[in-house]
Amino acid sequence: MQTKRSPSRFVLLACLASVTGASAANASAAGPQGGVALMAPDYSLTGSLLGSIVSVQRNNVSDADHALYAAVMQGYRDPDFVLMALRFAAMDAGPDSAARAVTLARLMPQQNLARIILGTAAFRDRHWKSAEGFFSLHSKETDGLLRMAGRGLRDWCHYGANPANGQEDDITLSQGAIDPVTWLALLQQARIASLRNEARTDSLFAQLDRSAAAVPPLLRVQALQFEADWLAFRHHDAESRQKLQNVGSLLPAFQLVAGRLRPGRIGSDFSPSWGLAEFYIGVTALLGDTTAHDGGNAGAPSPDDDKLKDLRQLKILLLRQALFLDPDLTLGKILLAEELRNDGQLDMAQSALDGVAEDDPLAPLSDHAQAQVALKRHDLNAALHALERVVKANPDNADILNELGAVQDQLGHSEAAIETFTHALNHVSVMESRVWPLLLGRAIAWDHLKRRDKAQVDLDRALALAPSEPVLLNYAGYSDVEHNERPEQALLLLRRAMDMAPDDAEIRDSYAWALLKQKGDLAQALPLLLSAVNAAPADAEIAYHLGVAYWYQGRQLEARDQWSQALNNKPEPETKVLIDAALAGGPDLPVMRGRAIPSPR
Repeated sequence: MQTKRSPSRFVLLACLASVTGASAANASAAGPQGGVALMAPDYSLTGSLLGSIVSVQRNNVSDADHALYAAVMQGYRDPDFVLMALRFAAMDAGPDSAARAVTLARLMPQQNLARIILGTAAFRDRHWKSAEGFFSLHSKETDGLLRMAGRGLRDWCHYGANPANGQEDDITLSQGAIDPVTWLALLQQARIASLRNEARTDSLFAQLDRSAAAVPPLLRVQALQFEADWLAFRHHDAESRQKLQNVGSLLPAFQLVAGRLRPGRIGSDFSPSWGLAEFYIGVTALLGDTTAHDGGNAGAPSPDDDKLKDLRQLKILLLRQALFLDPDLTLGKILLAEELRNDGQLDMAQSALDGVAEDDPLAPLSDHAQAQVALKRHDLNAALHALERVVKANPDNADILNELGAVQDQLGHSEAAIETFTHALNHVSVMESRVWPLLLGRAIAWDHLKRRDKAQVDLDRALALAPSEPVLLNYAGYSDVEHNERPEQALLLLRRAMDMAPDDAEIRDSYAWALLKQKGDLAQALPLLLSAVNAAPADAEIAYHLGVAYWYQGRQLEARDQWSQALNNKPEPETKVLIDAALAGGPDLPVMRGRAIPSPR
């Protein structure tokens, strides 16, 4: 919703135009609508709309929630605007935002999202019939959230109304594989059957297992947990433990916690709210991955970016509903933090992980999520402490050791990083795919310790194992350029990296810098550097390189402008030294000495 192409931006601007073209008195005189009273206008409706525009464009969920809600309560009831206000209230944190979401949902009770909000609130208050009414699909829509999730929502309403008995209607299954939506609905029936100790429970889990290949791994992890709970309830403890040990093979992240998982208690004390919260997690798994993959064109958002953002925000509000029902649902906290991190809501992502106890079975996953948030906030010390906690619980996990070593090295603890990478290498087979990243990480640390001989040994080993990895090719070639070693091999490695990852701005920059520094080839280097800067405008090192190319073209003013901008982008210490020197007296590439520089222009 923050890009210039975002539909939400057009909604906000249209709303502002309609308000400024009409009298504020008419807006205020509209009176209560939908049973919700208007608030006293402490400030103007136009001001609220302007605040909404700024907050939405800045992607600030909490500020947007308050500003949009204020505009609605002051009388602006455009349906698209109210729906946007509802989305932001449902994404915001805390009981007050949940109350605002319910208030807004009452203004449009036939809208699907509003019915999810109202139904969940009724469910939590144990108003089962009311909740089922909201969750029932009355519209003629052929798709949408209620169409996808309605069956499971209603099944949990039936369970809440009658937890002891009362079998749900069987789901009609076609021949062949079960589609993921039907699989999720069947999983709810299996879970509910296990809670009621029904005889059909084993056959339901068997059906799920036969058709599990086509569903998202997180849903399969849920199914294993639910079946393990059922097996433990029937005192099949060995089988239950085996089910839980299998989760690491389904989702690599769960390797961090597979040995800590325990069956959950099921029986008469199981809250229906816990079941519906788990179901919402399953729904978010069906919505897919919302991670934005960098295509090297950071300056040109596409309509797909907005679709991905809308999907991510839907997952955020569903996970908020899950935690509204079960505030202690650790998996919900971790998934919410991940989506908030992907959405750039870093403070909210951090606070989403509050309250996870050290002895929680999923604590290492929570700590790892905290590390990812801290890295995105450039808080290396917080990331270090979080990763150290993960390593304490998983001392021989090579992937986590790799992450820890990288953070240690970035903090200047290169000797500790080398120990960490070496420890990891001692716990993986020489032929595993995880070996080359560890060798690369250790080589970088050796370079930081000025041990180029040892770095080169690790790089050569890594290249022998993984000769087609662009990241490895890039570092190996670029470090050769920076150390004035093996110039022909450096160009070969960097050209191969660029051919394999043509959209990677850093790799284009590396190849261009090699052409400029080693050959003085301005004609080839400059277009590549311009392309790299356009794709990564905040990269100080790329800006420095472009400035050097400008300088030797006689474009000194543009060169200084690039270097000045680079200083504003917090360059690494080594790059800052180069920029300061260039600003003081110009760059000094040996290959360019004696070559005439055009007059400044």
